Amino acid sequence: MEQFLPIIIIALISFFVNKASEQKKRATNQEKPKGPNSRPVQPRQQERPVSPANQKPIHEKPQPVRVERPRSLKEAAEILLSQMQPQIEEKKAEAEDKMEELKKEAAAYKEKAIEMQRKVEAVKETKPAGPQIEPFFQQNDIVKGIIMSEVLGPPRAKKRYGRH
Repeated sequence: MEQFLPIIIIALISFFVNKASEQKKRATNQEKPKGPNSRPVQPRQQERPVSPANQKPIHEKPQPVRVERPRSLKEAAEILLSQMQPQIEEKKAEAEDKMEELKKEAAAYKEKAIEMQRKVEAVKETKPAGPQIEPFFQQNDIVKGIIMSEVLGPPRAKKRYGRH
């Protein structure tokens, strides 16, 4: 049973990751605008008047603003720009807020870096200036190593005498 536990855990994690990615794909597919060649859909006006008895309550969705059909590409661009202006301003404000937060974080990190630099300089000042490198081996260390390998190694009786 313990052998299958990691496999089960990996399967569960991959299931949840796949589920989350599918939800993201669905959300992006729903938000995608229509192709660049498609024109905005404009509702047609009703030609016959509605009698007051057949009118529906006002609590329904408000109808979109009816705009006459643009005569040129420039007019269409101006119409779309005027419709998108509030969203653009909102995104711009969000970006400015994010920039301010990032500038504050950068200033805090800069202060930390300066503080660490001061600590490094203080440590450098306390250390002696001359290099004091100790040799890795001393003269008798190799000889001691050979003797210890003979003492700690297998006895000579267990080693085979090789015939050459």
